[in-house]
Amino acid sequence: MPTTPKLATALAAFAASECRRAIRSLGDSKQPHTGIHEARKALRRLKSLLRLGATVFEGALPPLETAIDRLAVSLSPLRDAHVAVLTARLLAGADPSDGWKHAIEALELRSESRLTAALIKDPRFLDRRKRIRELAHAVAALPWRKMSRHVLEHAVANSEKRVAKARKRMRKSATTANLHRWRRRARRLRMQLELIRKARKAAGMPAPHHAERDKALARAMSALSDTIGSKQDLRALRRTLRTIVDPDTMPALIVAITHELKKHRTPTIDSLPQHRVG
Repeated sequence: MPTTPKLATALAAFAASECRRAIRSLGDSKQPHTGIHEARKALRRLKSLLRLGATVFEGALPPLETAIDRLAVSLSPLRDAHVAVLTARLLAGADPSDGWKHAIEALELRSESRLTAALIKDPRFLDRRKRIRELAHAVAALPWRKMSRHVLEHAVANSEKRVAKARKRMRKSATTANLHRWRRRARRLRMQLELIRKARKAAGMPAPHHAERDKALARAMSALSDTIGSKQDLRALRRTLRTIVDPDTMPALIVAITHELKKHRTPTIDSLPQHRVG
């Protein structure tokens, strides 16, 4: 039986680690919101990693992606509600106005109500954690030995093309949907580049000749994702406040959010470094 290459072994170990991280994070009863956030990040990294093997995992991949997506979607309303609280606190500052105080109280109640309801339906997130353990078993059974350097280079090149395609759509039409698509693809590419760099290091492999370019691209993707994410958080908060805040105090809060939005400029579309396989 052929042995599994060191690089593939490292990637398989990272996949198993992300599953364990997600399970452990959801078991954090002392800081449930932090645990939810960390679990969602672990699931995103896992999905990004599995996408690197799309050409060799073939039919085994779609069911795994579906399972990951369902888990992530089930946690999204909890995370979104807590992000609204964090964003409002940040905007309100150290000495919040009465309007911001009332808004934050309403947002906190909304967030904790969602968390309580979720934990009533799934105490200690035991069902979700069980599903992640089942996912981990399926991930471990994938043909990791087929994950060659060529497979990884092809996957990264494909991800870069997807980012470029999303960037092109943004050039034509800067809609919220196109912005979100660009962010998702940029984030996935950044995660993949970071995972490959760590896997090569774990496998004792030297850095490729395009390592510096990949690092620059990863940094650019991270900055892009963070900027777009901040804009999305502010817009989501604005939408939420319009449904839960007293109409008399809402205008001042909306003005503050709009002012903050102007500070978050999206990076110039044509200024991002390009990845090239080689």
